[in-house]
Amino acid sequence: MSPADVSLIIAAHRLQDLVPGAVASVLDRAAGASVEVVVASDDGTDYAPLLPPDPRLRFTPVGPVRSGAHAARNRALAIATGAFVMILDGDDALEGSPDAIAQALALARQAGAVAVPSIVRDPAGAEVRRMPPAGTAVFGFAAWREAFSSLHLMARRDLVQPFSDFRLIDDVLFDLRALAAAGGEVPVAGSLAYRYQLRPGQATDTPWERFDAEYARALAAIRGDGFGFGAHAAAAARVLRRWRAMNRVVGTRPGLGDYHRAVAAWLDRRGA
Repeated sequence: MSPADVSLIIAAHRLQDLVPGAVASVLDRAAGASVEVVVASDDGTDYAPLLPPDPRLRFTPVGPVRSGAHAARNRALAIATGAFVMILDGDDALEGSPDAIAQALALARQAGAVAVPSIVRDPAGAEVRRMPPAGTAVFGFAAWREAFSSLHLMARRDLVQPFSDFRLIDDVLFDLRALAAAGGEVPVAGSLAYRYQLRPGQATDTPWERFDAEYARALAAIRGDGFGFGAHAAAAARVLRRWRAMNRVVGTRPGLGDYHRAVAAWLDRRGA
């Protein structure tokens, strides 16, 4: 099989009912692009029988259980053939036109990476937040400080590094490193979006203290040796310090999506 234009990598842990929808959201937007979806099981489940036969689907060997999203994503990354790669959580989805991936790839080929806007949706599908705001053309470290939520890049394979051993912010560090490798600023996809679906029990529905500890560890690593951010280490640290401060202000909220609503209200008050 020829290498793909882009590999979407999915870490799957107890998502048997949701991964098929995530995969379909990719294939439904793949017109004009060669895509592959790499599913890494982290719960001992063979996800292949749960999905329609399709040569664009690949699977890591079944076996590891609860190794963490970072480890599962690294297993997927190790077998991915795409010239570009992007994270997709198994309980989220892509949104956009049938050729949205091809349009995003066109921008990524010019700049090395493209930022895919995140739309946070509640269980009914209503939009809670969108990052960055509609119409944003470019996105860099300064704007990322105000995102306060995961925002994924479609990045050239040689610009990404393996996922670090973090349970909650491995994806944030992965994408920030890709941003650094791409020069610190990238175009924003206009036709493709990432649906960040709120649901009870998801990993981010977690006490704030656990996030705080991970931010502290990442910041210490940046102070130590730059932690893979190169010349953009200081900019990356500013993002993480900002997010850590917001995490402390908002704290653990009782309702699903309360963090994002609190952030949105805070940004509105500032006129951001």
